[in-house]
Amino acid sequence: MRAPLTRIGLLASLSVLLSSCAPDHARSQTWQASDFLIQTVCVDAGDRPIFADPVSCPGQRRKLRPGEPLPYHKVDVGGYQVSDSFPVADPNGQTLGVQTYFFTDAWDLDPSFMRQVRLDPARGGYNIMGTVAGWVAFLGTSDPGAYWQPWWQPDCTLGGWRLYPDNVTAFRGGDAASPTTFAPNCEGRIRTSAASIEWDFIPAQPFVVDSDDDSRTRRLDSIRVRHFASGYGSMETNWFTREYGVTRWEAWRAGEGLTPDFLKARCPASTYDAVFHGQTMSMVDCRTWTTLIRPEGGSWDPDGTSAIDPTILTFPVDPLYLGGNLLWNSHLGGPYVPEGSFACEPRAWDSQGEGAALHLGEVTTAPWNGNGACVLTLRTDALPARNWGQTIDAPSPGTYRFGASVFAPALSLGENAEVLIEAVQKDRSGRVIDTQQLPIQVTGRFRTFEGRVTVLQNATDLRVSVRPLTVNTELAVTGAFLTPLVRTR
Repeated sequence: MRAPLTRIGLLASLSVLLSSCAPDHARSQTWQASDFLIQTVCVDAGDRPIFADPVSCPGQRRKLRPGEPLPYHKVDVGGYQVSDSFPVADPNGQTLGVQTYFFTDAWDLDPSFMRQVRLDPARGGYNIMGTVAGWVAFLGTSDPGAYWQPWWQPDCTLGGWRLYPDNVTAFRGGDAASPTTFAPNCEGRIRTSAASIEWDFIPAQPFVVDSDDDSRTRRLDSIRVRHFASGYGSMETNWFTREYGVTRWEAWRAGEGLTPDFLKARCPASTYDAVFHGQTMSMVDCRTWTTLIRPEGGSWDPDGTSAIDPTILTFPVDPLYLGGNLLWNSHLGGPYVPEGSFACEPRAWDSQGEGAALHLGEVTTAPWNGNGACVLTLRTDALPARNWGQTIDAPSPGTYRFGASVFAPALSLGENAEVLIEAVQKDRSGRVIDTQQLPIQVTGRFRTFEGRVTVLQNATDLRVSVRPLTVNTELAVTGAFLTPLVRTR
């Protein structure tokens, strides 16, 4: 059954509160540009987030903090898509934002996540938001077409798809280039041409839900960012607010009168045709996420795990974005040739252990990773089987996360395969001194699995590996990780 949802609705008392929440435009000089990335929550007397619209509690609200469960979800007009803007912390101490986007009609496709909103990479994705080189930027994105897609700089450090300056000029408006480099020598890259951006600050921007019900309109101070493709053939617009983080998205392309009627119902009271830089454009897609719903169970923990299977993460963010992944070539990237092809290159990965050999292959049907990398498959004809993994010098003693994304493309709904993810430590003499095992049940749907390992003082080598426990089943493996544990609660 589909998870029932309880809408906040617009209570009579709420409309009264809204009238007393007129934005203070002068305060924009003291706001931080990054304040517009993460949604705000109302809090009780104990400073705990509660289920309420942050527009309704100007004196008792703050930003959601890393590790806190969300007390509400944001959905678009019509209730078709959920998009939240929550914070995560990386091992380097930086707070990043995650903007989710996924469809409500996929909630009941996986029994392990019944009645629980979670990421299904085939039906949704996310943007990673943060600051880099003086800019607020999308550091990467994940979508059903290509999964993870980071932006890289030529020196292979993480770059970003620029949004607006990380300073007071974000509230004054401006324009700039937003270059993206293919970075062919980097492990990961995104095939996106250079763009230009324009940003401005709009006080009390109306976000309309129902043209006939003004009480549902939110008038919020906003930063608007327009991304123009080269030649102004298309454009995307993102709106950011202090209350909701990422609040609205629009897609435009060259032409007049291209907006379908259903889109006008989904984004009412909008301008659907306009001229930008001498080019007539039409809005061809949009989402406005200002309707709030209560999560199943009262709150939603994106940093948590499934209540049915604790090895499965509720909303797995690719470890690449969080920094500190100690495994190399974790997505098996191949050589990239613009407009050309690539092949799996399992550099730094090998097969070890006693047992049957592993047959290696590639996923050739959806879902797969088309971002200059591929998804490797493993299969064994007999048990026990060898493992597939990577051995590194043991990091400093402490607690680490380890795991991988694994699925079995050929399995039908209801079928599963057993797999073992291991973290094995050895000392200087080559003796095994610790083994952490993460037994998992793999289905035909992409999932990310995670365990914990405590690196010992006398460990010199650490190996993270995947071992099939079911014969004659192709296991697709990508995104293996070993990264320092970051917890805020």
